[in-house]
Amino acid sequence: MATQNGKLEALRKREAEIKARIAEAEAVEKAKARKEDTRVKVLIGSAFVADTAKNPDTRAGVVTVLERAIVAPKDRAFLKEKGWL
Repeated sequence: MATQNGKLEALRKREAEIKARIAEAEAVEKAKARKEDTRVKVLIGSAFVADTAKNPDTRAGVVTVLERAIVAPKDRAFLKEKGWL
């Protein structure tokens, strides 16, 4: 019986270690996904901002989207201050 309890304890310890490793790997993947999402947003945003300087139609389209999509008063005030709304 004592050896059976020892085996169970060893298995539980291994289980806990594996669960911790899984949680760590998931956290790393989640952080990578957030970083990639931020990079996509920055690249797309910078492309649109650069194109607005050359193409008034792009600027008009961006402003239309901003007017529709940005609803937080703080964000709207910031964009208005920067000349985008």
